[in-house]
Amino acid sequence: MSAQGAGLNQQTTAPQALHGTGVANTLAVLTVTAEQAVFETIRQALDDRNDPVDIVHSDDPTQLSDEGVISGVAVVGLHCHADPTRAKRELGLVQGLAGTAPVILLDTGDAGLDRDAAVAAGAWDLLSVESEQDIRTRFRQALEVGRTRVEIADAAQRLNQTQRRLDVLLSQSQDARATLVDRRVADPSPAFARLIGVDDVEDARGIDLLDRIAPHDRTRFADALEQVATTHSDTALVFDITTHLNHRTSLRALLKPGVAEKSDEQRTNLVLQPAENAPSGAVARGPALDGRMALHGVLAQTTTRAKEWILGLVFVAVDEISSLQDQLGLAESDLLLQEVGLYLLQAVRGEDRVFRFGAGEYVMLVERHSANEIEEFAQNLHKSLSDEVFGDERRSASLAASMAHCVLSGGAAQNDSRLQLLMDTVYEIRDDGGNAVRRCQSDTAPAMDSADDQAWTARLREALTQDRFSLAYQGITSLAGDSQPYFDTLLRYVDDRGALVRPGEFLPAAEKARLMPDIDRWVAQRCLDVIWQQRAKDAHIALFAKLSSATIEDADRFMAWLLTAVEAKPISRWNLIFSFREDDVRNQTRLARKLADELEAAEFRVALTHYGSTPKAVQVLDRMPASFIKLAPDFARQILGREEDERLAHIISSAREREIPLIAEQIEDANSMARLWQAGVNYVQGHFIQEPDTEALAQSQDIHL
Repeated sequence: MSAQGAGLNQQTTAPQALHGTGVANTLAVLTVTAEQAVFETIRQALDDRNDPVDIVHSDDPTQLSDEGVISGVAVVGLHCHADPTRAKRELGLVQGLAGTAPVILLDTGDAGLDRDAAVAAGAWDLLSVESEQDIRTRFRQALEVGRTRVEIADAAQRLNQTQRRLDVLLSQSQDARATLVDRRVADPSPAFARLIGVDDVEDARGIDLLDRIAPHDRTRFADALEQVATTHSDTALVFDITTHLNHRTSLRALLKPGVAEKSDEQRTNLVLQPAENAPSGAVARGPALDGRMALHGVLAQTTTRAKEWILGLVFVAVDEISSLQDQLGLAESDLLLQEVGLYLLQAVRGEDRVFRFGAGEYVMLVERHSANEIEEFAQNLHKSLSDEVFGDERRSASLAASMAHCVLSGGAAQNDSRLQLLMDTVYEIRDDGGNAVRRCQSDTAPAMDSADDQAWTARLREALTQDRFSLAYQGITSLAGDSQPYFDTLLRYVDDRGALVRPGEFLPAAEKARLMPDIDRWVAQRCLDVIWQQRAKDAHIALFAKLSSATIEDADRFMAWLLTAVEAKPISRWNLIFSFREDDVRNQTRLARKLADELEAAEFRVALTHYGSTPKAVQVLDRMPASFIKLAPDFARQILGREEDERLAHIISSAREREIPLIAEQIEDANSMARLWQAGVNYVQGHFIQEPDTEALAQSQDIHL
């Protein structure tokens, strides 16, 4: 039987995958070629009734993202294009989609690459289609490699599922216990090792615990050890511990005198528990998730614990609980829901807490910098929860959830009413079909927004004087083989805990307080410093720096400052690219053109961003010099959705006529790159290609994209 699709033909001879595993008895080979004869050659070479193989055929590598078949393929055979540049591009595209599957290039006599060049570019091999024996031998060898890689990936997934189940059981039944011999750890439990940031019990043995304790708490902990030894009595304290990843956690410790085996030895029995989970006044064993009564107790006295943070509640209710219980039984479904609770615990950070409210219902108390961050957390959690598979190889399920969230404001007396509002909202979502997220907003929100702006203004003024900002760097990747490393700079605010806050949380307040020119100068100065530092390491990078509308209005002052700053840090000015938003240029045409002309005269480059967001985009381009154009995200989505749009086509053709490279941003998957390249986009940027990284340049000697 064969299944026909757009450019796809699959010989479906394989049985279904074994239950509980992604590995089928019959492996699949994907052949990417427009020549039917090449496909037939591969099919005949692999035709073996004793060892059947599925052959999947696609005409065009740029169509692979539509078919949804490449994720199940163990080996890919790709027709090598006659043009060397295109051959490398297509190979890179297929490699990005194929994951760990070996890619074999097929030569019909006019391949643009020889074998050495193909292997250097990442191919597993390059084979002539004229040599059936080589085809058969090497494809069979590649199939074994592909099978092993698929099995390893599948085993890793099943191991992860099993470990999660084990973690559920351990988190509910085991204390974090150890014995300290003087200050060194002996006989630690697995839970103790995890709490101090060590994966394995054996690795925890012999650690000097004081080395793991935050410096400001070491003296207090040493005094507590001395008190236990001299008074032979119990004591308790709360202290901060720092893991090898510099994550800081507040722990509550109960110390009891132990029995020393030697006269000069001090032994102390130690039980640890996260401070936020420990009951007041004692360290007692408790479940990983607190219950409903604990939640009401916390809400009755909850206050924000740091000036940059606000509190929010997120109510999570798993949908279709009754169906889950009917399908799996009460015991299995309860274990599955406990696994959901553990998943939520893994999703929180800092002093966030998770409470089990009912069957399949959880309430999360979270601290974030703004209501927007709380909403983003809830939206991301909803998506990741629906993508997760809970259970093991015997029983597993994907779950949907109804969620509601709100900000806690107006005092603890109103918190219970807000919890009730969340419950009512979640049950309404369930009645409407479930699997959705909704924000519940209180009447005090406008007043909170004003107070939030005032607080941020004070923090930002302090940050400018105390250097409390940071830059994250995200690579901009060429689809046309340009080897010049480009990075976009993304501003972050560093809060009192060292956490990074994204600009969407504080730039609105900065704009109202007219602090944007000062912030733009801070960013530009940091870009000058980084380019200069990287040049000293023989890494010649180019950075994009954004300019606000307020800086456009203040152009003379900005240019005077910039020319002075660049004299102190001489760089190749060509490598600093200043970005203007298209709507800012349209609204301030004369001032924007003046500033852009002055930047170009000073040998800096200029980019237009969010381009195409207005109907007169091409007119803006006619009035503004630009070395790069960043498409508005909506246009990139149109290209990926293959929507016909005359304005988009006109924008792309206008950029090509002017030989201005196009950049598409917010690209989240490898499948998008082929369509964008086909549409004429030159560069891509997004989280799939590289997450924004504050250390990307600070720790790198050599920059590679």
